[in-house]
Amino acid sequence: MKAIAIGYLTKVSLANLNASHTEGNVMVTKKVTLPDGSSVPYISGQAVRRMLRDRLEDLGWPLSEPFSNVSGQEVTPPAQPWNYIDEDIFGYMDASGAKRRTSPVRVSSLIGLFRFHGDRDLGTRSFEKFGKTAEAGGNMFETEIYANLFKGNILVELDRMGIFLDSELGKLEQIPPNCSKKDLPPEKWGPNRWALELNGQEKIKRLQAFHDALKYLWGGGRTARLLADLSPKFIAIIFLKIKHPVFLEAIKVDFEPEKGGYILKYESILEVIEKFSNQCKSLFFGIESNVFGNESEIKEKLGAIAEVTTISEAINKAKEEIGQK
Repeated sequence: MKAIAIGYLTKVSLANLNASHTEGNVMVTKKVTLPDGSSVPYISGQAVRRMLRDRLEDLGWPLSEPFSNVSGQEVTPPAQPWNYIDEDIFGYMDASGAKRRTSPVRVSSLIGLFRFHGDRDLGTRSFEKFGKTAEAGGNMFETEIYANLFKGNILVELDRMGIFLDSELGKLEQIPPNCSKKDLPPEKWGPNRWALELNGQEKIKRLQAFHDALKYLWGGGRTARLLADLSPKFIAIIFLKIKHPVFLEAIKVDFEPEKGGYILKYESILEVIEKFSNQCKSLFFGIESNVFGNESEIKEKLGAIAEVTTISEAINKAKEEIGQK
């Protein structure tokens, strides 16, 4: 297999997880303008990667960041992807340009599926709590907020996970004990090129941990007062013989109160799966109960091509598939 493509939906009841900038005393949310002139909120891919990193740390994986060298505005990472899962999965760049690894895990921004209505949360700080009188007043601030359903996409390059090119590593004094060195085909890479490869079990554990990080996803800004759960409410995971973000434009949702609220438009999902059917090895669907008004129809239609389980079961099945590689 060359890649895993993941498409998912997550629900935010009330939050501003990734602000843009401040206008006066208003914290503005990130938004993108659609062709019809309306705008939808989004959470940047950088923020999503930060949350995934944090969840990996929660799961007990040490990150490289505490071991980076910071000088002014320059950050020099350890560049030891055999030791640090985040350098393997998300890549790194030495500010001098000497060492650079492009992330084998590509993430999209989380895009809101419904337009932004301009709602704001009002906050205040009373000077009375700082030893002043009530008459001294305080200050007020506002935060743009939204309630929305967000779609996200991830593409994992399986043939790059746990494999580190010589150009990504610089000079090595010795081969790390959890890696083996291999020469790269000169007809593809040129003469005298080599790479390090993690042992198979370590690669499998890292890929499985990444899926767990997605399952437990949360984070973002202002969580002290606007906490949100970003774990998937619908997920589609496909193992591919080629690299392609299959679900990037395929996940669509309508809001129809008379039909129970959010309605997942499964037709476009079926279309892209048919399009890539010759490149598909395995396919898993997961759905959380009581989120979609057409839940039974989703299970029936998508279940005709692959089993539709809970989110946890779908991710666990994908982890089992990884374990068979």
